[in-house]
Amino acid sequence: MYDAITMKILKGELVEGEKLPSTRELAEKLGIARNTVVEIYEQLISEGYLETDHGRGTFVAGGNEGALESGLLSVQYPGGKGRHAGTGNRIDFMTGVPDLEAFPRKAWMRAIKESLHEAEDDLLGYGPALGYLPLRGVLSQYLMKNKGIHCSPEQVIIVNGTSDALSLIALMFQKPSGELMVESAVVSFVPDIFRTFGYSIRPLETDWQGLCTDNLPEAADGLIFCSPSHQFPLGGTLSVERRLQLVHYARERRHYIIEDDYDSEFRYAGAPVNSIYQLAPENTIHLGTFSKTLAPFLRLGYMVVPKKMSDGFRELQSNMYRRVGMHAQIALHLLFERNIYSRHVMMMRKRYKRKMRCITSALYNEFGDSIRIFGTNSGLHVAVAFPEPLFNAGSTGIFLKYGVSAELLTDYMIEKQAACDTLILGFGNLREDVIPEGAKRLKTAVCEISARQMCGDEL
Repeated sequence: MYDAITMKILKGELVEGEKLPSTRELAEKLGIARNTVVEIYEQLISEGYLETDHGRGTFVAGGNEGALESGLLSVQYPGGKGRHAGTGNRIDFMTGVPDLEAFPRKAWMRAIKESLHEAEDDLLGYGPALGYLPLRGVLSQYLMKNKGIHCSPEQVIIVNGTSDALSLIALMFQKPSGELMVESAVVSFVPDIFRTFGYSIRPLETDWQGLCTDNLPEAADGLIFCSPSHQFPLGGTLSVERRLQLVHYARERRHYIIEDDYDSEFRYAGAPVNSIYQLAPENTIHLGTFSKTLAPFLRLGYMVVPKKMSDGFRELQSNMYRRVGMHAQIALHLLFERNIYSRHVMMMRKRYKRKMRCITSALYNEFGDSIRIFGTNSGLHVAVAFPEPLFNAGSTGIFLKYGVSAELLTDYMIEKQAACDTLILGFGNLREDVIPEGAKRLKTAVCEISARQMCGDEL
């Protein structure tokens, strides 16, 4: 239905101002659930193909009709390489990548155009050090409504993604004996950035429920990095008990907690747990990104800092001449103001929930109860644990042999291991109809890896 409507608009068969059937009428006509039609209409509205007039209905938006016929746009049809089936014929369970096809291109293009057309002359300069104030304002409201974080716009800093935020934090707290305490399994750029600034790295025990808080080190005046809402890569959500233990520890020993909240918008089961920032706003720096909710190419993220530190971060930003592109900030502000961003996130939550069900079902169909799957309550990846450590550096070649790629837990371990029992599988940028085939290829590859191991063959 989505493809049919967009193609009719792009071919000029549906023209600007033409009214579409109501969601109820179309659902009855096609014999499908009304929620499905509502979801597709919401996506088309967020991408700028359709627009609504309250009380009158849904209409074709302007600026898109006839784009195919005029040669302004080329489209790859479902099943083509452009539909994120993988690289060529390979099915890639890459982590950290959202559904790029679902990025609201039309809405973003329109917002970018308006941001340049309507911007005051002074906004075409370098911009404020902390970011575009109206965007920081709507973000502070969004955080209060969706994450329970109470902060002023002055505490919100717009950054060029999470890595940029971490570099800024490393600069702010830099000292000769600086140390970063970090989950033992973590995305590699976190320790790499802090090592670049001279920090030593202390891995903290991490299990399937996230950071272990029973035996934290006796250190003081340091930094602790964690991803409590959806630990990357193991997938656990830190319990309230562990959160309270961590907060108590940080307060007693004067630590600052860096809370990486990279995908909490996509939660599929259970009530959201309080953010660490809610529990300890004076000791926590909260990091968020638009790489998962929109797309990585935007290089847009934000951080919320303790009130007492906002002046220090502003001064550091100014002294380092660090800025984020103003046109992108203004455009993002427009998406927030028009509720396009919230609708898009809501629609993507439903889409990713279906994909999560699809990948868990496909994996259990292939491997049965020989595996355990973790991290299914939220996010865009799962951790799949096998009964024994089957995988090592040579496993990648076996996966590629069968046209599939997967990441190993050991790839994310600070203290590297020769072998591991866990695969980390991202599904955000895979079509639902591709995922079962990917699970089959994984099964074939794992069978060969297991057989070779039993025979003592080198991978």
